Amino acid sequence: MSYSANEIATLAQKAARGAGFPPHQAQIFGAATVQFLASGGEAQALLDALADPDDSPILRLPLLVEDIQRAVDLAGPEITLTLQPGDKALAPAYARLTALHITRAELGQSEDGLPRLCLDTAPVQGAAPTLPPRIAADPALIDRLSTLAALTYVPATDSSRSAGAGAGDIDND
Repeated sequence: MSYSANEIATLAQKAARGAGFPPHQAQIFGAATVQFLASGGEAQALLDALADPDDSPILRLPLLVEDIQRAVDLAGPEITLTLQPGDKALAPAYARLTALHITRAELGQSEDGLPRLCLDTAPVQGAAPTLPPRIAADPALIDRLSTLAALTYVPATDSSRSAGAGAGDIDND
């Protein structure tokens, strides 16, 4: 099934919040999820990232966006950054969130076996590259994201309704 970029970003953001990630990192994860799926990324990498809110690319990769901009300012348009081993799959999607035009994004390894992200960048001229009108997503991914997003909902209990959640005791029909 296919979804709009906004649907994917919002669902991924809510899923990250439901999994226990901080709001800012969850918001960036939502935007990166759109980039990741639009470029044909595998759903399992997203599910793996959501698995552990204490040690996840969702916590580390927002810093990559800032590091890329800083590295380009200091070293020029061709840069190579060393990544944490678990960050390899999602790093190119996060790199596309920068205010730069990424002309090449390749993953490799350093001599000591650490993953590396090699980028060629150019200043953005005109409008940013557009996303496809619809983004295909695996139904199992959408189900898992929806389950995690539901953890952010207020529980439907009598005490929550009497305190004002939902329609309460008033029938407005």
